[in-house]
Amino acid sequence: MAFTFGAATGDDITWTETGTTWGRNQRSGVICGWYFPTTLTAGRALWSVGTNHRAVIAATTSEIDLFFDRATDTQWTTTGLGLAINQWHFIAVLMNNFNTGVVTNFKVWRSVGTDIPTAVSVAVVTVGAGNAVSSTIPTIGNRGATGTVAFQGDIGRFDFIGDSVANSLIGNTNGSLSAETERGVFENVVLPIWQGNSPTLYKSGQNSNRGITHTVVDLDRNGDYGRSVRNGGSIVTMDRTATIGGATPSLNRAPGPVSWPDLLRR
Repeated sequence: MAFTFGAATGDDITWTETGTTWGRNQRSGVICGWYFPTTLTAGRALWSVGTNHRAVIAATTSEIDLFFDRATDTQWTTTGLGLAINQWHFIAVLMNNFNTGVVTNFKVWRSVGTDIPTAVSVAVVTVGAGNAVSSTIPTIGNRGATGTVAFQGDIGRFDFIGDSVANSLIGNTNGSLSAETERGVFENVVLPIWQGNSPTLYKSGQNSNRGITHTVVDLDRNGDYGRSVRNGGSIVTMDRTATIGGATPSLNRAPGPVSWPDLLRR
């Protein structure tokens, strides 16, 4: 099953993170989700953190706009994402922020059905100004918990990863995203999540205390709506209290990618 959004424009699922702020200076994060749009309307939100950090359907409705909350928000837009109705899409967004010099960079990967994720182009539309505004309130399927632009369709597993210690996730504090960083995040974080597994987080482990939180809101699993699987370098499990605002269970389900060993056994 998944959850259906958009019967009412205020549909959402939201919760509060305890120690990870999206948008704080020298912080980075990854948000991944499975989406099955039934209608593509510009401005409808896939997710948000706070109100203004968000991913929404762009004017070209096969693409998304990414906004980063500042006094003047930074806006990026994808090219080649290929959103289409009545198909499952996996979309992963990597963000790296550095207030000094107002640098924010995004990287986006996507797949359709069980295709392996691939990178898509993402470019700045509006250069932001002023310090970042951080938030600990992620919302699935809308712009903020009181938003009125709900995603139209089904959403399955949703993963939120953020760091509470500078540079803990990707290893730099200057806002840049090198090819090496992108490859590391793709291979160790994005790809395992797409496969339905847990990621290998940068410098994670029992003795590292690197301050990374990974929260899985697994809408494909009945009754298991939120679970933190890593925080502060040690493996912990803590329930998140997810508030379901109007979204309803669906019989639809995101596809399970098939691994190469499974293919070879056929």
